[in-house]
Amino acid sequence: MKKKLLFVVHTLQIGGAEKILVNILKYISKRKYDITVLALVDDGVFVDEVKNIEGVTYKYVFKSYFKKARANKESKFHKIATNIMSSIWKRYLKKLKYNSRELYEKYVDEKYDVEIAFLEGKVSKFVSSSNNKDSKKIAWIHTDINIGTNSIFIDDDDEKNCYNTFDKVVCVSREVRNRFIQKTGRDNNVLVQINPVDCLDILEKAKEELTIKKNNDVPVVCTVGRLVQVKGYDRLLEVHKRLIDEGIMHELWIVGDGVERKKLEDYIRKNKLEKSARLMGYSNNPYKYVKNSDIFVCASRIEGLSTVIVEATILEKVIVSTDCPGAKEILGDDNECGMVVENDAVGIYEGLKAVLTDKELEKKYQENIKKRSELFNLRNSIGQIEDIIDG
Repeated sequence: MKKKLLFVVHTLQIGGAEKILVNILKYISKRKYDITVLALVDDGVFVDEVKNIEGVTYKYVFKSYFKKARANKESKFHKIATNIMSSIWKRYLKKLKYNSRELYEKYVDEKYDVEIAFLEGKVSKFVSSSNNKDSKKIAWIHTDINIGTNSIFIDDDDEKNCYNTFDKVVCVSREVRNRFIQKTGRDNNVLVQINPVDCLDILEKAKEELTIKKNNDVPVVCTVGRLVQVKGYDRLLEVHKRLIDEGIMHELWIVGDGVERKKLEDYIRKNKLEKSARLMGYSNNPYKYVKNSDIFVCASRIEGLSTVIVEATILEKVIVSTDCPGAKEILGDDNECGMVVENDAVGIYEGLKAVLTDKELEKKYQENIKKRSELFNLRNSIGQIEDIIDG
């Protein structure tokens, strides 16, 4: 008989954790498992993809009113939708914070053998309230839980109690595990599991031709992610301007979309960077941009284990990353396969300047990064995840 698995997420919006979940859903054994995905909010670019994966059932708790309105943010409907969602969301968060068991019982009407909270914070709080005493419960931690995930908990004890309800806690990097233990005091059955990455899919999509004109006279620095404050694109643009002012010419491609877009556009316009800094918008194939760049940069303030750094590794790019959890696990503790810099604007500036001006350093990273992609074998990762579920 198949095991019934429940994966719970917040939304299926574009993001590293959500993309990793899609990889798991595609390749995990359908002979062994009957799989349901429950999104707390029915929204995101991956919804249709998840619905089309054979052997996976998609459900949601709250319907999003943003889908139709998102195309025109100035429309009256968008403003109405925003107000509706804001009101619903506030009530939902209050319920989740103070009476999560009632919320769980209302929206989970089946019994599962394994319940997996695939994100920290809200999602973990929801699954920890399961009334199914017979299910195995697994929490998946993708980031440093000391930062930005505790607002859903009443206090520190509530957060610790939440994670203690889980049979296993899976962390995406050693540093994420260390910080989880530091915050919760729990160290039993806290595992590290590298995210599965579909290398063949990335390499195939990277072959697609660009529809933009590339300036071959200068190196291209590329980054991919949601345009949100935590990704650090504000300070990346400041670094870009400083390097341009110093005569270190290059193009900066930022692939992604999000709430910070207008702020970033205003900075580019104010500082007359239109010819060198380009906001590409959201793309369902960012790999063609990464492939056609010379240097990949991760300017994030917070990460768990950056999926985009892994993808840039597979595409054998020279990489500069801020010192977020997971960066050294990908690039090496001694910077042998890429440069891990201080997590501030000065660190990003020094790292980019070094690889843009030192050809020998660039050559070293290009040679060493080729060996690193072997770490991210999809078949091995999926097998290890199935062992975690079954063990």
